[in-house]
Amino acid sequence: MEGTTGEKILKADDNKTKGRILESAMDEFVEFGFYGARTQRIADKAKVNKALLHYYFSGKERIYEEALAKVIGLLIEKLNAISDEPVEIEKKMEQIMDVYISLFTDYSGYFRFVLSEVLRGGDKLKKILVPRIKEIPFNPINGSLYRYFKEQMKKGNIKKVNVFHLVISIISQIAPVYFAKGVIEKIVGGVGFDKYVFNRFIKDRKKFVIDLTMDGIRKK
Repeated sequence: MEGTTGEKILKADDNKTKGRILESAMDEFVEFGFYGARTQRIADKAKVNKALLHYYFSGKERIYEEALAKVIGLLIEKLNAISDEPVEIEKKMEQIMDVYISLFTDYSGYFRFVLSEVLRGGDKLKKILVPRIKEIPFNPINGSLYRYFKEQMKKGNIKKVNVFHLVISIISQIAPVYFAKGVIEKIVGGVGFDKYVFNRFIKDRKKFVIDLTMDGIRKK
């Protein structure tokens, strides 16, 4: 049975408050690291009192894990939204890159947070990813994107390669551009490095990555 209108409003408010806390926590963890982060600063940035923060989360470690889970959930959702319709290999690569580009653009703080976790060793990231492995479309059990590339190999359209290495290679040639974007803007901002120039660079970068990758996996 669905709740009353009042209950729905309260739940929506709860979700907004938790969302603000998680957003603030990501900034805090990126700036100060896990051990340097303080729940009081997180509460202050989220504009809630510390008691309310602890009402939603038992402690700093719980906030950290839920923030990571939120980012991973968003990534899995976006990747699974890629259409299963048959397309050329180049188009499929572009679709994968577009997911990451949209996330790097719209949620840059999220991925700085994930990067900081990777640099810490990634133990908590592994804890979150392992139970959700079957939801990731690159997994070899039931992953739609994994199946797509294996079918292309079977048809003889591309060489037999490790799908994980292929996908990592595609993503890794785009991600550093966004991680370094802030530095690049500061260095060359005075010579016209604006949003239009950056978007044009990303468009050219996508084509370059696709062409380079296809040169390596296309059957001669």
